[in-house]
Amino acid sequence: MKKKQIGFLLLLGAALMLSGCGDDAEGRIEIDDSAPSQVTHVNAESTAGAVTLTWQIPTSSSFMYTKVVYTDADGKEQYQIFSKERASADGQMSATFKGFIQTDPVTFQLYACSVRGNNAGAVEVTGIPGAPNFSAVLESITVDAAYGGIRVNTPNTFDDAVVVAVEWQSAAGKSGSRKYTVSPKSTDGRFVRLDVDGGFLLEQASVTIHTEDEFGHASAPRQFTVTPKAVKKLDQSLMSIPGYNPSSNDGTIGYSSQESQGEGAINGRAACMLDGNTGTFWHSSWKVATTYPQWFIVDLGKDYQIAQVELTRRIGDSRGQKGQTIYTCASDKAGDASNPDSWGWDSYGSFSFDNTSDAPQASDLSGRLQAARYIKVYFGTEMKGSGNNTMVSEFNVYFVE
Repeated sequence: MKKKQIGFLLLLGAALMLSGCGDDAEGRIEIDDSAPSQVTHVNAESTAGAVTLTWQIPTSSSFMYTKVVYTDADGKEQYQIFSKERASADGQMSATFKGFIQTDPVTFQLYACSVRGNNAGAVEVTGIPGAPNFSAVLESITVDAAYGGIRVNTPNTFDDAVVVAVEWQSAAGKSGSRKYTVSPKSTDGRFVRLDVDGGFLLEQASVTIHTEDEFGHASAPRQFTVTPKAVKKLDQSLMSIPGYNPSSNDGTIGYSSQESQGEGAINGRAACMLDGNTGTFWHSSWKVATTYPQWFIVDLGKDYQIAQVELTRRIGDSRGQKGQTIYTCASDKAGDASNPDSWGWDSYGSFSFDNTSDAPQASDLSGRLQAARYIKVYFGTEMKGSGNNTMVSEFNVYFVE
């Protein structure tokens, strides 16, 4: 709403300045502040969770803006202001009012106003919002059991992003929750680990899912009963990073770079991803400037059937990467130990990463379970966040016996 008012406020300020300019000898410039004629040809069109209004602005010389007053989904009176500069060449104007969750009629009052708000009264029109898209998305969701969690399949065929909220609880009362956003026009198959008290559920769980719009309005919930497949979390003490050198920013055979100078005695180094502490983090080099792409390799010590690779961002910092590509390599495909580029890497493709969330985020590899000892995480230029560097606080692996 603030952006829509900027043009109007600038216009208002200019008009008021003009009304006070000029000297007594030349006379003042007068502004016509009389009430303009009302808007005409007002129409309301139903759209998903919204109403689109169109109207004709008056030709009165004193007309400056249209003020639209209505009651939102929370029962609060709202208004928006539309400067006459927004109208088309023939005086047509349109605006969409979003955030409705019911299909009850909504009354809109349109005032054609002068520079100081004088008007000839409101023209009223009633619009009926369509059913919101986030409710339709909920009905299309399916849930499948996965290793250590569930896979939530969310087709979103609409033009708006949808928030998916997942809650789970076992018969023993262990519970947890998670929220994430599904992009517009996407088919999102999201792995959700059923975390509880530092572990995760491997027993039957009741899963409740609802969806939300950008305004925080929620759908009615749906319930599912799922039993996750058995999986184990690999002890980080069994992992290592090839070629690790805590004293240098330079890349090695195990990572593209690290920050060993500017983040203190511990932070910034690649080994911080394997210490079980989200308060420490790996940071690509910035004292010696670097940018994308960045990458690192983790040696698991022996081959495991890998179900998921899990990354946690640098806590509280949203400037990092927006995704990663995962590669794995089995022991028998790792030939020259000094040259990982020559190894037989298997690609699992790219995965999105929400750099605004502190929660651990899993890249699910269980659709193609295979043995691997080495994992390479690659951050291409297309994964760049708002900053020039990659940051990871924790790296974990889940495997199937």
